[in-house]
Amino acid sequence: MVNHPRYPLLDVFYDEQHRGRKLQEHVAEVLIPLRIRTHTPLAWDERYAPFLHLAGFLPVALLVKDGLPKMDNAALTALVDRWRPETHTFHLPSGEMTVTLEDVAMLFGLPIDGQAVTGKIDADGWRDRVEMLLGVRPADPPEDAKDRKTTGVHSGWFSQHFNVPPPVGADDVVVERYARAWLWHLVGGFLFPDSSGNTISWMWLPIIGQEWDNIANYSWGTAALGWLYRQMCDGYRRSGGNANLGGCAYLLQLWMWEHIPVGRPERYAHGALPSYEGSSAATVGYLWHNILNVHGNPGRRYLDYSNALDCLSHRPVTWRPYNRGEVENMHLAPICRRDEEYWRSVCPLICFYIVEHHLPCRVMSQFGCLQSYPPEHYDTNKELHGTDHRKQRGAKDWKLKHQGHVNAWNARAGTRMYGGALHRDGPFMLYLDWLKQNARLKLKIALDSQYIEDLPSDPEDVFDEYDDLTRRGTHPQRDPLEDYIGQQLGRFANESRQALSVPIGDPDKASLLRSFMQRFHRGCRKMAYKLNCMAAPDVAERDFATPSGSASGSASRSRSTATGTVTRSPPSATSRRRGKEVARQDSPPSDESDDPESSADSEDIDPSYGQEEIGASQLPDAPSPTQGSPRPKRRARAPDRTDLVSGNLLPTEPGRARRTKKPYTPNPSCGKGKGKGKGRK
Repeated sequence: MVNHPRYPLLDVFYDEQHRGRKLQEHVAEVLIPLRIRTHTPLAWDERYAPFLHLAGFLPVALLVKDGLPKMDNAALTALVDRWRPETHTFHLPSGEMTVTLEDVAMLFGLPIDGQAVTGKIDADGWRDRVEMLLGVRPADPPEDAKDRKTTGVHSGWFSQHFNVPPPVGADDVVVERYARAWLWHLVGGFLFPDSSGNTISWMWLPIIGQEWDNIANYSWGTAALGWLYRQMCDGYRRSGGNANLGGCAYLLQLWMWEHIPVGRPERYAHGALPSYEGSSAATVGYLWHNILNVHGNPGRRYLDYSNALDCLSHRPVTWRPYNRGEVENMHLAPICRRDEEYWRSVCPLICFYIVEHHLPCRVMSQFGCLQSYPPEHYDTNKELHGTDHRKQRGAKDWKLKHQGHVNAWNARAGTRMYGGALHRDGPFMLYLDWLKQNARLKLKIALDSQYIEDLPSDPEDVFDEYDDLTRRGTHPQRDPLEDYIGQQLGRFANESRQALSVPIGDPDKASLLRSFMQRFHRGCRKMAYKLNCMAAPDVAERDFATPSGSASGSASRSRSTATGTVTRSPPSATSRRRGKEVARQDSPPSDESDDPESSADSEDIDPSYGQEEIGASQLPDAPSPTQGSPRPKRRARAPDRTDLVSGNLLPTEPGRARRTKKPYTPNPSCGKGKGKGKGRK
């Protein structure tokens, strides 16, 4: 393993083509969501249930027989972007997470204990085997053409011959053939699809062609998980326009919905739970049977999901989803918890030529235990990741080739992770600190890596293209914004410690304190502007700033003047002037507005301050009686006393009392009809 120079937990070999690295380092490169390979289940018939019950596939068959919800390929791609083949975990800011054997058992009800799913792979005579099992022979290639369809049959072939249940009154032999075809399509098209296309491989025929009760003796749960691991270990480096993701996408989707609050759809009542012969056949996956499918532009959702995962902390993560009351009160199928003792086994996951490693020691928080760091290292083996039956056509007996891993699987009882301290947030934060220093947890870089003092002090020049785009009504990318804010706050924390070290009353160091406070003031303004990146003022601001009796629902701003009403429209979407995003409380000119604190307008708040404004009655062609006097210039208040946009406006100097205005009192010596505005002598 060649460690990454910046992230020691990563291997340069894997990271070279990783989608996550491209997202972080190649800012200009735009990646698109992967295409998810799924197959629509064949039509179901209740006469298949006894056969699939004997084979151990009835819970997952009842889960998928009525159709599957729409796969959210944008959310799955954002998750695969964080998959690391070095550790077989997702590297997230919340910590390492992965799909475990517990998830496979609880969501699908597949058996964990049993023989490894492996054996011989031989393409010779596969059409004969199909005809012997199903009674229908796939079409042979023309005599003068090479057989290009050596991997299996097309899913359309199943639809043509077996998508309609057997006729009423059909004998048991015919029903059994249909049931075996249904199982073959379930295994090859749902649990173990590859990314090559719509082909159902004949590789599974030697096992699913056995007696029904023998099929249940295999560890289908470990095989399905190992296959999913391998497909993600291949998918993380695919970035082309037609890149696909194989594996059981539905298992990955359910796992994401159960554990991570990103892309989680709204659930509805799931109805009665399935059962067979008085025994429950329900799994936890059935809770997601009735959801609101996600719609919208996949590229836009992919960006949103990526930002959300970059901002994900450990607190909103559901570490133990199967311990919640909703699951505890379910009457689950017995197979869901039958093999619980093997859920924490550090063991190989074998599926013919595929061997991947199950490493629960890296995700002990998913089992309610405290995660130690650094976790015990297990080599996931580059050679195993490169093993493919297409590249090694001479290797046909994979059980013999992987005999060492098969022996390790047979000894799985001795590799279980037991006990340990319970999960606690305090020690877990230490683990997160270690993980942040050793792994790439965020895929989007910070907005600006410059120091605060290196940035321009004028608010008009603070904002870059990022702010200009986000103020056009689109959602801001939160993860770079969080990085920026955290970066600046960390800088302030370091500088404040230096400033506080200055002795009290030291006149020679007073300039140091003042310089820090100026940088702190500018930095806070910039962070506030970035956080408040909407083009229009919010409701709270309008309600606060609008005088009583005036219209508050308009996006434009208006104020009264001596000559009429001047209306200011909201800033243009392409404008880069940001000074208008601050609060103003305007009032008509008054003789008593000499105090700079009594005026809420200033050049620092209003960038257009001091510019000539022409009212409706000041046009050159207007009648003379309607011509008003020019609007007098107002005094600008000090820039340091501005208020930021917020519904909770506070005075900039709370300790300073404002000068109270004298109420107007008429002069008693003035008789009726005399002029107004003269104060008492």
